Amino acid sequence: MEVVILGKGKSGKSAGKLLEKLGYNIIYYDDKEKGELPEKPKFVVKSPGIPQNHPVVNFYKKKGVEIIGEVELAGKFLKGKIVGITGTNGKTTTTALIYHGLKKLWKNGKVFIGGNYGIPVSEFATETENSSISVIELSSYQIEDLKNFKCEISVILNITPDHLNRYKDFNGYKEAKLKLIKHTTGKVILNKDDKTLKNLKGDNFLYFSMKERGDIFYERNFITIGNSRIDVSSLPLSGYHNIQNIMASILVIRELGFSVSEFLNAIKDFKGLEHRLEFVREIKGVKFINDSKSTNVDSLEKALLSFERVVLIAGGKDKGIDFSPLKDIVRNKVKKLIAIGETAPMFKSIFDTVTEVEIKDTLKDAVISAFNSSKSGDIVLFSPGCSSFDMFKNFEERGKIFKQIVKEIE
Repeated sequence: MEVVILGKGKSGKSAGKLLEKLGYNIIYYDDKEKGELPEKPKFVVKSPGIPQNHPVVNFYKKKGVEIIGEVELAGKFLKGKIVGITGTNGKTTTTALIYHGLKKLWKNGKVFIGGNYGIPVSEFATETENSSISVIELSSYQIEDLKNFKCEISVILNITPDHLNRYKDFNGYKEAKLKLIKHTTGKVILNKDDKTLKNLKGDNFLYFSMKERGDIFYERNFITIGNSRIDVSSLPLSGYHNIQNIMASILVIRELGFSVSEFLNAIKDFKGLEHRLEFVREIKGVKFINDSKSTNVDSLEKALLSFERVVLIAGGKDKGIDFSPLKDIVRNKVKKLIAIGETAPMFKSIFDTVTEVEIKDTLKDAVISAFNSSKSGDIVLFSPGCSSFDMFKNFEERGKIFKQIVKEIE
């Protein structure tokens, strides 16, 4: 039996290995290594990076061949409880937080983490048991491919414009994210502060909020859930968006049967993830923060909300996103903006009426200029708000280079 795997990245190869164990003959297809394709394979597994309108996808659709995503394939073999997490921003940190807590709290079976997190679900699907819990980060690309996959609990942290180079418009992206609700059998955890999510109605919905009352909410430096009040200064992560991530995580953990205090104790040693508001170094009272994972307007806004006096380094590949909604926060928080990459001229045209804007050709020049423009008490914040592909291989490489430049400052 032949199966075609579209895409030879991590998820494609993991799907192939899983199917080979089951006796299928695997034929890989990649745009860079085009080869012979069978007319009528048993089915096709599409990696999330392959768009729905790809020529090979259309070819097999016309022939009536079933096309499924890697997560959908793996879901056929997953046992136990599944927690699905999505959102434009914060999904990786929230996935990691929940996993970190469950590894200590769940004594009845194994705990797995994967999906968009970087570990394909196919890699561990057959290892799961009825007593397992799988915490799965899901991108919009992965969700749009779901058919029969189900989560016991799902989280949608936020939906703000992103990936508009893949979707026709924001509505297309939004619909892909919201599709996760239909694939949830239990509670759906939503952000009450998000314009798209706040007016959704469902008997199984739970809400977290930074601005108003919800099932869990923030007010005057405290998180309240039921009779519990949590001082945010005691949390392992700081920053506006991390309070949201922790509130969402608490709701998940509570639905799994654990108390707030048990979870907070379990995550007290959680260090956060690289490239997400990561403290790098302090030089002469100036703190350098690496937020290279920031690839859209919302992530940049959340980063700025986390600090008071900022010299901002931003810019990268243009994804067709409008940054003008940030003019007020830039006016209030940013003493100087240093723009790099493909979007640098756009940043200058939008923000030069509200703060000083300087364009630099390289990240190293930007970091040196930011340091020279700072004084004790300032934050040099590297939060690009754009993808990295104009200058770097990925956001990880971009962040590592930023940190290396900072470490070399004398």
